[in-house]
Amino acid sequence: MEREHQSREVSRRRGRVLWSLHLIAMASMFAWASFDLRFESMVQSLGTALTSPLTSLQATVATVGLARTAVFSGFLFVALLTLGLLIAERFRSTRASHSRSLRSLMAIVSVVAIWCSLSVNYSALAWQGNRIRMATQLDELEAITEPLRQDWPQRDGEVAQIGPFMAYPFGRPSVLVLLASPTLANDHLSIAAIERNHQGAIKLQLNGTDHDDWAEWHPAGSQPESFVGGLSDPHELESSARLGQGWSLVRYRSE
Repeated sequence: MEREHQSREVSRRRGRVLWSLHLIAMASMFAWASFDLRFESMVQSLGTALTSPLTSLQATVATVGLARTAVFSGFLFVALLTLGLLIAERFRSTRASHSRSLRSLMAIVSVVAIWCSLSVNYSALAWQGNRIRMATQLDELEAITEPLRQDWPQRDGEVAQIGPFMAYPFGRPSVLVLLASPTLANDHLSIAAIERNHQGAIKLQLNGTDHDDWAEWHPAGSQPESFVGGLSDPHELESSARLGQGWSLVRYRSE
């Protein structure tokens, strides 16, 4: 009887350790998807891992680097291993009470459902993480655009907040191509170009994301919409999210 009690206690402890490791891996994945700008491209590169594992791995390393790929693979391995052990533990514990067995089964089903949700919605999660990141940069965005709202450049030049730039098209410029891109969000993002439309909206093209993302300030009566840039480059609106103070994070469909 005592030996059986000890065996159950060991099983419970093992289960708690496995659940802890699994939930840590899951939480880490959710946080990573929310705050790493390269998470989407990494997952997409690994999309063919089942059919062409070596090719997929090489493509992922080339896209996001060895460190990211190794850490992601490590988290994924821990998640799969602990989930497999939890399932095995569930079916091995034949003497567990019915209620405990049912709770264990429901917990495993819930975890699998959460992983499925992450695999389907990781892009939306990354978008919301990017929105939060940009919302914390409003003061910096205002400092960059305020001089441009007051006095839009008419020729090539330099502005303290953005450095040197080239203005296009000649004569009536609507886009500034920056020669030294200022950085945002702790250097994870930079500004490649700045557009101004006929309504006075200021649009900052962001570098460092996997999409055609822009931070845009719009005056009253203006809102994000599809447009053709000053370099005759078309941008078709995909989605937008308000940041406050007239600012929006805008995504256009990539070519």
